[in-house]
Amino acid sequence: MVTTLLVLAAMCALSLLYILIIPHFARTKFLMRFLPRDIREAARGHPDPSAGRQIAGYLLTAMAAVVYLGALVFLGADGLRRGYGFWLLFGRYMLFLYGYKLFDILVQDQYIVITRKYFVRFYPETGNCQSWDDRSFNTGNQLIRLAAFPFVCVLLAWVTLLMGR
Repeated sequence: MVTTLLVLAAMCALSLLYILIIPHFARTKFLMRFLPRDIREAARGHPDPSAGRQIAGYLLTAMAAVVYLGALVFLGADGLRRGYGFWLLFGRYMLFLYGYKLFDILVQDQYIVITRKYFVRFYPETGNCQSWDDRSFNTGNQLIRLAAFPFVCVLLAWVTLLMGR
């Protein structure tokens, strides 16, 4: 359990770093795609960073995805090394995915995006948008992910055991 929590903490720190630096590198359309419509509309005319910065942003995004997948592979391989069966692997993946989602909802969405309005600093034209105060802007997508996690964890545990044989 300690290993899972350490990997989770590392992934949360990486995710926090990513969300804090990506506005310097990402195209407006890429960054705004998960925000409400009025914010996307207000930011539509915002100039994009230079092509070099955009390439760096895409590379950072790809690296973050690879590290996230690597964390899942590490958790599975470590579980196999420790002799975990299906249910222990399932529990490990559940702890990791739900812990990460909790961090995402509470810290990234609710605190950084909504409470601190971090992206308004980079997109000042969105400052008057009402959606910056809407704490439920992403509820539907989050509920779908939360409902899908047990199925994803079953699949991950099953694939991990198959690959470990």
